[in-house]
Amino acid sequence: MKKILLLSSLILLVNMAWAQDDLLDELVLENKKATPVLATFKGTRIITGQSNENISKKHLNFLVLHRFGELKDDAWYYSLLGFDNATVRLAFDYGITDKLMVGVGRSSVLKVYDMNIKYKIAQQTVGGKRNFPLAISYYGNVAIDTKTFPDLTRNNYFTSRLSFCHQLILARKFNDKVSLQITPTVVHRNLVEKKSTPNDIFALGLGGSFKITRSTRLNIEYYPRLNGTDEKTKSGVAYTDYLGIGFDIETGGHVFQLMFSNSTYMYEQGFITQTTGKWSDFGVRLGFNLSRTFSFDNETKHK
Repeated sequence: MKKILLLSSLILLVNMAWAQDDLLDELVLENKKATPVLATFKGTRIITGQSNENISKKHLNFLVLHRFGELKDDAWYYSLLGFDNATVRLAFDYGITDKLMVGVGRSSVLKVYDMNIKYKIAQQTVGGKRNFPLAISYYGNVAIDTKTFPDLTRNNYFTSRLSFCHQLILARKFNDKVSLQITPTVVHRNLVEKKSTPNDIFALGLGGSFKITRSTRLNIEYYPRLNGTDEKTKSGVAYTDYLGIGFDIETGGHVFQLMFSNSTYMYEQGFITQTTGKWSDFGVRLGFNLSRTFSFDNETKHK
């Protein structure tokens, strides 16, 4: 009987100790402040598409996006891997706050100007009682096609030049090596080529970043369209889904992005809805993104 009582007492003490440890762990966790997860991706773009990252408050980012010609046909020797057929987009992004970023850009393709906004709705956090598993952002833009109208004899309206994009960016950094993102997207174009072409195109962007070395990461992004998949250009060339594969290379505190993609467009309305290149026949382009950030935060400068 004594042995039974002693064994029962030991079991009870162990259970009480475990319960106390669990309670203490819960109290510590409850009082511990959740830590924001930073640097889900290395830049504001995974490759061509947006990431969840913003420019810091009172910082200005100058971005050069460059895409060469397709690596097919005679591109290997005649146009030097497409270098003779380059297109470029110049852009400025400014952090009004750490959550709100605004930007402007100009693309050589179709002479398009765009204005955009990105807002951080929620931040991924770890280490607290109420962790939040995702980083959530909204991105929207308006693009203006400024090339000359093809038919000047008809009534051409300024609104026909406008197109819009809205994105909900859902990103998660799983660890130091892997980050993934899902980007539901809708593109609206005021004017389309044919009556059968939908004005609204829906797409689901998929992106990922994978650490290779301390200073190098592999990036992949894919934007499959959910409608309008049978659309073609006026000359009969079928539109395809955008796919990009690239690398982040950190050099001296800056990130240089080198990539291959099947689109010449570098703004959302273009590469999501008007890509014609096919990876299967080397209809891809070598390209790079190069950025330089300037600080206008006097407090940061004097630290």
